[in-house]
Formats: sequence, structure tokens, C-alpha cells
Amino acid sequence: MKPGTLMVVLLAAVCGLAAAQTKTTTTISSSLNPSTYWQAVTFTATVSSADGPPPDGETVTFIDGKTTLGTGTLSGGTATFTISTLTPTNNNMKAQYPGDSNFAGSTSKVLDQVVDLASTTTTLASSQNPSNVGQPVTFTATVTPEYGGTVTGSVVFYNAGSKIGQGAISGGMASYTTSKLPAGSDEITATYNGSTDYSSSTSSPLDQIVGSGTFIDSTMTWNNITRYYEVYLPANLPANPPMLLMLHGTVTTETLDPQAVITLNWGWVPVADQYGFILVKPASTYNTNSHQWNWDAYYMDQAFQQPPDDSGFLGQLITNLTGQYNVNPSQVFVAGFSSGGQMAHRVGVEISDLVASIVIASGTIVGQIPPPPIQMPGQALAPISIQEWHGTEDTGIPPCNNGTTEYSGLEFYLATVDQSFDYWTGQNACTVFENNQPLCVNGAPNPQTQGNIATGCTNNVEVQFIWEDGVAHSWQQQQDTVRWQWLAAHSMSSVRKKP
Repeated sequence: MKPGTLMVVLLAAVCGLAAAQTKTTTTISSSLNPSTYWQAVTFTATVSSADGPPPDGETVTFIDGKTTLGTGTLSGGTATFTISTLTPTNNNMKAQYPGDSNFAGSTSKVLDQVVDLASTTTTLASSQNPSNVGQPVTFTATVTPEYGGTVTGSVVFYNAGSKIGQGAISGGMASYTTSKLPAGSDEITATYNGSTDYSSSTSSPLDQIVGSGTFIDSTMTWNNITRYYEVYLPANLPANPPMLLMLHGTVTTETLDPQAVITLNWGWVPVADQYGFILVKPASTYNTNSHQWNWDAYYMDQAFQQPPDDSGFLGQLITNLTGQYNVNPSQVFVAGFSSGGQMAHRVGVEISDLVASIVIASGTIVGQIPPPPIQMPGQALAPISIQEWHGTEDTGIPPCNNGTTEYSGLEFYLATVDQSFDYWTGQNACTVFENNQPLCVNGAPNPQTQGNIATGCTNNVEVQFIWEDGVAHSWQQQQDTVRWQWLAAHSMSSVRKKP
């Protein structure tokens, strides 16, 4: 064959092959546009032709500008690719089908994928709250991104809007330590400045209480058990100061860590500073099996590895501190929340010769393992004023239906708030009631009453119940001043003083 003839044959073959390839069209779409940084977006490429889609199993390449992101496998003419790390900018997305012997390659038009900054949430914690003037306090801000990734940058810390320091983020956290906080209530916030990928955010205010008094952490032994407590002494105390014991609710710690219990902030320090009383925060006992700290209220012995005689401990603690700090014995008060609230009831029954009056939040008088009827305590040692608060939305200590709560893995049936109120009005022989409405109706808080007050009681004591509308299981610190004023107005009468 002549060379010219060979060339004609080859050209004809190539032209025949080209003629055999079918033209294709590739399009690209996004599952979410605009999207947010670290939010998963799926791009779908569709390859079509007059002869139908290319064979399954062939690949499509997904490209952002000039950067290849990855590939997808065709199935029924479509291929997908999912990515969550597109940077916050306008991303020029394309899908490219390379073609084969039968189908010609094609590239889609550019899809403008908009990626916004990811939002963040900043939370703030204090290493010591309340603290004292001159005491180092470390504030730690945790910055959590909306979807994922690693935040970078810095956090600025403010006190009432004025910058006090700054910390670089490492592992999603930034910290700042200061010993220059002024006395009083300091409103601390933390602001994450944001980055090229994440938007800024500011924490909720943290109310850092800085006292001008003295914190003293101490121990004593009772019933062969080491007991822990913290005493706060305001800078300015009267000669014979009042004293308030705050009994904590259930606390869980991985190990025996009494500091985590006795340093809890219940909001009392600024009130103690203002009204000049000693604040005492004792710890209950630790169960090494459940890792819980609970008080041995009525009738909860089974929740303890060794029943601790908490009434005896608290009575001896009151006696010791009354002598040590020259406390006015007519003005010893107890407050308690949850497990501590239940224990405060027991205090009122068993050591009311030492305690003038009691404030309780979210704690009814009895918890028992056997189902109702509820076994109420016996006679109280002496008449005593009781103020009880309970949230209408409380499910931790259900107020109305003899519901249950759990301590150290055991289930206890609870007295209702009506049973608690009726016990105390009966023990105190009260004769005058603000209203005749029950506190509960059909196993739920009675919407027809906000509570009740019983007066005309022995030794002029008083029993009061207050519904906290819409409040769940919590100690409402904003009520502390009101609670203190009520306690101070119900000092112990001379009739009840221990000889």
C-alpha cells in the first residue's frame, strides 16, 4: 500500500472513532446552598446524552476552582460527593466527566457554592465561686463550634463590660487568671473573637461573688466518719452574729472530693456580707459505690454504706461553731435544697432546740422505699418556723403525687408538699391559715393558689409554703435575700432555747 493510501485509511479510522463517541452533558447541583463551614454538603453530578447515561462505575471528578476535591462513581447517570470542609467563601464548583470510548467527556457549568462562617457557642466557668478579695480565680472559656472542626484565635474576658484579660485558644478552651477582682458581685463574660472559619460569640454572664471576708475549710469527726465543712466570715460581723447552715443537694464526684461540695455557690456570700451573718456549708457523706454525696433524711438509711447520723453531726457542728464564734444562739438558721432540703426537715424535727427557723427548697419531709402510705416522722422536739419553696415544674423531687426519686441507685417514694405542710402546721398547732386551698389537686400543683401561710402557732412560730411557678428542680439564688429576711424575722423565742 502506498504511504498516501495508508494515511487516508488511518484518518478515516480516527474519524470513525470520533463519530462513534456520543456527546454528553454534565450538570452539578448542591444539597445545601448556602451552607455553613463544617456542615456536610452533597454535590450531585448528572451525566446525560442522547443515548442515555454512561455506564455505571465510571467516575466523575469534583473540582473547586483549580483544586480537585474528590471523585464520585456513576450510577444511573449520577455521581455524588460529600464534603464538610469547604472554606467560608464563594466556592466555584464543577463536575468533570472524562468520557470513554463511547461517550465523550464533558464539564459542568460552575456552581457558585456559598459557605458561611460557622456559629460558635462560648461558655464560661470559674475555678472558685464565691472567691475572696486577693484570691486567684481562673476563668475558663470553652468555645464549641456549630458542626465541628477546631476553633482558633483568642478569647477576651470582661468584667461588667471592661476588658480584664485575654487568652489564646488551645483545644477549644482559653483561660485567664486574676487576683484583682473587686469585692462584690462581678459580672464576668467571655467573648470569642472569631476567625476566618468561625463567627464570634459571647458567653452568658457569670456572676462571680467576691467576698471581703474569710473562708475557712475545716473537718471534724462524728460517728467515726470525717466530716467536712466551710465557714465564711464576713469582714464586718456583729459581736454575737447570726449563723446560717446551707445543706447542699445531691452531688456526684468520681472520687472523694469534699472541696467540690463545700465550695458550691448557693448565692449566700453577698447576703452574708450585707446582713452580717456567718455562712457554714457542711458536706454530707460520700458513697464510694454510687459516687454520690447525700444527706440521711427520713427514711434513707438504705442509701448509705454506713448510716452517718447527720442530725447528730449537724447538732454538734452548731454547738461547736456557736461557742467558737460567739454566735447568737437565738439566730441559728438552716437552709437546704433537694436532699439537703429533706435533711432540713429532719433537722427541724430532731434538733429544733438548736435551730431557730428553716428554709427549704425542693425537698419534702419523707422519702421511703415501701410504697405509700407515707410514714410521717414522730413528734418534733420543739415548735419551729418552716418556710418551704417548691417549683411547679420540679421532676427531681415531685411535689404532689407521692412520686419517686433515686438516691445511690435506690428508688424512694416521696411525701407530698401537702403532707409536709400539714405535718408542720400540726406539730406547731397552727390555728390561722391564709386560705383553705390544698397545695396539690389531682396529683399536680393547684393553680388556684400560690401557697399558704399558717400562723397562730405555738411560740408564735410560722409555717409558710410558696409555689415557684414554672421553676424546675433548682435553688433560685435570686430569692436568697428574701429568704434571709424571713429567717431573721423568725428568731428563736426564749421558751425554746436550750438550757
